[in-house]
Amino acid sequence: MPPTSPLVSPPDDESLNAACEALGRGELVAMPTETVYGLAANAWDENAVAKIFAAKGRPRGNPLIVHIASMDQLDRAASLPLEPAIQHQVDALADLWPGPLTLVLPAGKRIPSIVTAGKPTVAVRIPSHPVAQAILTRCPFPIAAPSANRSKYVSPTSAAHCQSGLGEHLAMIIDGGNCNLGVESTIVSLEVTGPRLLRPGNVSAEDLASRLKVSVFDLVSCTSERQADDKPMLAPGMMREHYSPTTPLFMIGNDVDNIPQRSKTGRIAFRKLSDDEANRYAVVETLSQDGNLDEVSRGLFAAIRQLDNEGLDRIIIDICEPIGLGRAIMDRIQRAAAGHNAKPPNERTT
Repeated sequence: MPPTSPLVSPPDDESLNAACEALGRGELVAMPTETVYGLAANAWDENAVAKIFAAKGRPRGNPLIVHIASMDQLDRAASLPLEPAIQHQVDALADLWPGPLTLVLPAGKRIPSIVTAGKPTVAVRIPSHPVAQAILTRCPFPIAAPSANRSKYVSPTSAAHCQSGLGEHLAMIIDGGNCNLGVESTIVSLEVTGPRLLRPGNVSAEDLASRLKVSVFDLVSCTSERQADDKPMLAPGMMREHYSPTTPLFMIGNDVDNIPQRSKTGRIAFRKLSDDEANRYAVVETLSQDGNLDEVSRGLFAAIRQLDNEGLDRIIIDICEPIGLGRAIMDRIQRAAAGHNAKPPNERTT
């Protein structure tokens, strides 16, 4: 049986070596990346990968991202050589690696079908976080690592989030501090017919379109799909309802004016509220003083988790223009709110 309280360890050599040994034995380890914390397993070990799905309660039709340390390890995950049209797209994006970018490529023969949800393609990423890099360079295998949380719940951005959510399933948690970016990687499918943005992230659609010499419209035509949760996913993060707190979450709307003062309502604000506005809420989490979307992204999931633990009746969250990083932020918010109405109910008392 795995320990009920996993060892939360600093990212020193002893702990990093122990993490790699645990992964080699088929155990699960939580590791930091620049986006969110990942639930890591040996991607070549079908039984180890099955533990990811069991721990998360994740549908088998939702594929995983495979992490490697460098482009030199691409053959650990993808089938090489790539078609010339696909290789040209990889070359156009190569300087974005290491970083928060995942590429969907033809799967290599050593990647078991449980990783790819039975598809002939695999999602591959080279993270830039130094702790993730240290683990990947030590391991003689690639690492499959979705976010280290229960399926559909809010992604973890700290070691404490991992321990509270999945601690009983983990051999170790490597504590690399709070994640710097805060939302999951951008996912792009590279195909002979052209690239498709499957999930927005910190690498913007506008940047990708410029590098790939395609229009933003053509690139993002697939992104707005909200796949039924019981159907095989094109990529991770495409479930209609995802990143969801237990407390009902609503995007801000006009009905916010009808919330009674100090009701059991929380607010996640993207900029500092006036005193009058803040006093409408039992608790306010302010992600940025002036609406800086890098700050909003970094603190988004932690704020949702914090308010979900406050015993509130509802959470109201700000919105932003879905351009650049705002596209990724709004994607996460819309999926987090998918199980509820778009706006909070009218609560005016009579």
